[in-house]
Amino acid sequence: MMTFKMKTLIEALFVGGLVLSAIPAASAAEKAIATDLEPLHHVIMENQYVTVMRVMIRPGQSTEFHEQHLDYVNTHVSGSMVNISYPDHPAKDHWMKTGDVKFGPHQGKSDEDKVSNTDNTLNHQVSFEIKQNGPQNFGGATRPASPLFHPVLDEKTVKGWKVRLQPGEVAPAYEQHGPGVRVFFTEGRLLLAEPGKPNRVKEIWVHRGDAFLTGAGQVELTNGGETPLEFNDYELL
Repeated sequence: MMTFKMKTLIEALFVGGLVLSAIPAASAAEKAIATDLEPLHHVIMENQYVTVMRVMIRPGQSTEFHEQHLDYVNTHVSGSMVNISYPDHPAKDHWMKTGDVKFGPHQGKSDEDKVSNTDNTLNHQVSFEIKQNGPQNFGGATRPASPLFHPVLDEKTVKGWKVRLQPGEVAPAYEQHGPGVRVFFTEGRLLLAEPGKPNRVKEIWVHRGDAFLTGAGQVELTNGGETPLEFNDYELL
């Protein structure tokens, strides 16, 4: 004989099953959106080659699930512990270290993830997507054989170097063949010589996390400030 409690439990399970079955399958998982439309990925500059985004995830905050299908370079300006969720396999904890570079080889495939800041410090990234499939054959991206240029990225579509200049220090001149991006870790005064114009420079005051688009041509950089300058210099291939 069925007791009142057993009957109540069965009815509850039955009703619960009906409610769950009424939920559309799409609502069981978040739908991924394009990376440049994700609310915490703010597009700060763009040209025909790259889309540059600033990502700032506060402690306890999460991005939405976002989809990446382009090669992607991520510079960690201020790192933190994060938890990365995926739609098709278990989440994982990851230390996003300040100063590191992460390359996502997403050309020809689609990847989705969601990033949560599980630390007590701000997570600050400057990232860019390479909009064209590549390499695009701009030419060999090289930098002078100098301790001022330290390689940090060497992929089929992009190369990168970390540059450290002391106050007043001048980096050896070089020829840039393709478009690129610079991301700064420190603040200060950067001078860019104008080719063919002696004693003519372009002055740029930079802050931590600033990013700039760069182009082909002769490059000569000087730290014109009073503090060390540190930045990553990327060039497309």
